[in-house]
This record gives sequence, C-alpha cells and structure tokens, in this order.
Amino acid sequence: MQSEVSSLEAVYLIWLSGAGCDGCTMAMLGSSEPGIEDLILGNVPDVPRVILVHPDLATESGDAFLANLEQAADGRLSPFVLVLEGAIADESRAGQGSFSRLGTSADGRPVTVADWVNRLAPQAEAVIAIGSCASWGGIPAADGNPTGAKGLEDYLGRDFRSRGGFSSSGLPVVNVPGCAPTGEGFIETLIYVFLHLAQLVPLDLDEERRPRWLYNHETYPLPPRVEYPPAVGFDLSNRPTVKCPVPVTGWLRNFGGCARVGGSCIGCTERDFADSYLALARPDPAF
Repeated sequence: MQSEVSSLEAVYLIWLSGAGCDGCTMAMLGSSEPGIEDLILGNVPDVPRVILVHPDLATESGDAFLANLEQAADGRLSPFVLVLEGAIADESRAGQGSFSRLGTSADGRPVTVADWVNRLAPQAEAVIAIGSCASWGGIPAADGNPTGAKGLEDYLGRDFRSRGGFSSSGLPVVNVPGCAPTGEGFIETLIYVFLHLAQLVPLDLDEERRPRWLYNHETYPLPPRVEYPPAVGFDLSNRPTVKCPVPVTGWLRNFGGCARVGGSCIGCTERDFADSYLALARPDPAF
C-alpha cells in the first residue's frame, strides 16, 4: 500500500554544515536533470516538493532561520530529511570555545552543530551524510587533527535508525561520500530516499551504507595526467581500488570528472582517504 509521503505536498530538507569546505553544497547546486530546482518546484514525478532549509541559501537569517530548526527539533516541522555536510568536531576539545556553532541558547551558550544533530536526527524521516567529511570524517579527521572530527555514522552510532514514520522501519545514516560527490549522485540518492519512504522502491545500500548503484565501480587512485583506464605500462599491481562512479558517469551529464580530465584520483570516496590514498596521487616520474 502506498504511504502518505507520495501524497504529501512538501517535505522539508534541513541542511547542516559541519567541518568542511561547502564543496558539497556547490556540487549539489551544479546538478541538473533533475536539479535541486526541480525538487523545489515539485517537478519530479511521485516525489513531494522540497522546502530547502540551508544555512547558506536561506532567505531568512538569525532567529528567523533558527526558528525552522527549533520547530523541527520539537516535532512541529514535519516531515523532514536531515542532511549533514562536513564532519562533526569533538567539542570537548575546544576548551572554553567551540569548533562550530549555529546560534545561541537562551542563556547565551553557543549551540554547536553537534547539538543540532542530537536534536534533529531522532526526528528525521531519513538522515543523509553528503561528502566524505560527513560520511567518514574526511580531511578534518586526517591523522594529527586537533578537533577529533568524525563522520555522522560514527557520531550517531552504527545502530542508529531514523524515525521512518512513513515507512516500515527507519533507515541508517545514508552515506554519499566524495570530495565532493557528484551533485547528480546526491540528488538521485535523495529522490530514491523519498521513493523508499513512500514504499515505492527499495533503497539498496552497500556495506558502507552507500547507494549500491552509485558506488559499484572499481576505480584506481592515480596520479595526474594518467589516462583512465590507465595507460598501457602503468603498474597497477600494488594499487588498491576504491568505489567511485566518476570514471564511468563523469561529473555532470557524463562530462568531466577528475579521472577523466587528467586530474588525480585521490580515492576520496573511501574511509581515511587523506591518510591512505593521497600518496598514490603523487605524480609518477615515468609519465
């Protein structure tokens, strides 16, 4: 039986920004066919119109913007899907300050991004981590970082499940890694999440809770100016593979993408890529 989500007029998309560079927002804005505009306008069949609540794109500011988050956290703005961009810092390491903040409490205490995650995640129909920082910790969690940054699943726990009020059961954190991932891949995932909540399609995730259909291509981390597939004579015997759609799908409309335009593949869709794969992107003297 089709659930209420597909008949709803709108679903809120609440976006939080942790420790990151906003590159995932830029990737999302670059998506097309469909783009975020199509979701906002309600142009995607069987998918409710999206009301975007984004700290960088909202027309409201200050208390007017925070009112949306307060209502969502209190269960008065529903249904909504929570998206985190950027890692979550360990605020206990910040001393008398804080690493991230979004507003202040009634007593003047800074409200951190972690505070908002704590309040919003249990109320969300689904929770999505966009980018490797939100998925695994990414660059902010690289070896030697002082912030104790971690990904959303590590922060909420592997057993976390969203409220899933309109589906048979809640969802784990859905990871869409990459630095940044393709905007089209994120929009596609978001649409599938909506359709899953409406019980119209299954949401097929791999063991890392990534959309399986997007992250099923074996890709070699490569230095710059190496053709993809790798040029004849390039030694791949000791190189690991990562799961990344870009060499096959391109960056936008099947065009571009790091490995397709002579750039480095740094393995950015995998856990600990900054420590494990960046060295493989160093220029090879043979090329």
